[in-house]
Amino acid sequence: MQKTIMLGAVAYDPKVLPIWDIIRDYFNDRGVRLDYVMFSNYEAQVEYLLSGKIDIAWNTNVAWVRCHEQSNGKVKALLMRDTDIDFKSVFITKSNSNIKSIKDLKGKKFALGSADSAQAAILPYKFLEKELENINDVKIVRFNSDLGKHGDTGKSEFDILEVILNDKVDAGAIGISTWVRMIEQGMFPSDEIESFYTSEGYCHCNFTVLDSLDNNIQKVFTEMMLAQDSNEPIIKKMMQMEGLNKWVKTTHKELKGYELLTQTMKEQNLINNNW
Repeated sequence: MQKTIMLGAVAYDPKVLPIWDIIRDYFNDRGVRLDYVMFSNYEAQVEYLLSGKIDIAWNTNVAWVRCHEQSNGKVKALLMRDTDIDFKSVFITKSNSNIKSIKDLKGKKFALGSADSAQAAILPYKFLEKELENINDVKIVRFNSDLGKHGDTGKSEFDILEVILNDKVDAGAIGISTWVRMIEQGMFPSDEIESFYTSEGYCHCNFTVLDSLDNNIQKVFTEMMLAQDSNEPIIKKMMQMEGLNKWVKTTHKELKGYELLTQTMKEQNLINNNW
């Protein structure tokens, strides 16, 4: 009898359960037994993956780095969403401010999101350090909401928008997906907020497994996910909720996208600490 593939995911939003119900049913309807376990935070999920209690983890980039470093590189990234390959951080400010570049932040208040968010805190701090002669020239204000979710809820990023609109800080860092959502949903008066810096692309989430996971399980899982038809209504619904157009097999090129985050997390002592 085929072993049930156990997949882990973090419950950061009520929509998460329907997403994984659809994926579970997709596998089971095609004769492959798959079930999922929900976690309240990524640190618990990383622990369960590395101890072999789950087979596959749907990880953020921060969780991937932790898995990779804590296992001494004995993990694989199988798949990503197409939207995970060229993710970016965006710095925003009021349009009527005199902030047009990172160097203009000297003497200003700059907001960072949750400390465990690659896009809203970890990498933006690195980008500030790179562009400024002295990081202490900027007053950093942090919004550590929903720690353990690695920025998935986006709450800290919406908090940043609010304090910018209310003139409590001068600028802040958010992820590009949140920026697009803010614009599309008209979350600020027309032309009141603008971006003044967009980072280079980096990789975000992936399906992570231990190297030791049965090769056939890896192969079957990868092939079935890639075979999902985005024109099928239930699959289309799942992909819209999960924010992708298609699944992409991870290659060495995508893995290189994690190098900057790995380096930065080591510099900031974020590989093993609890938030």
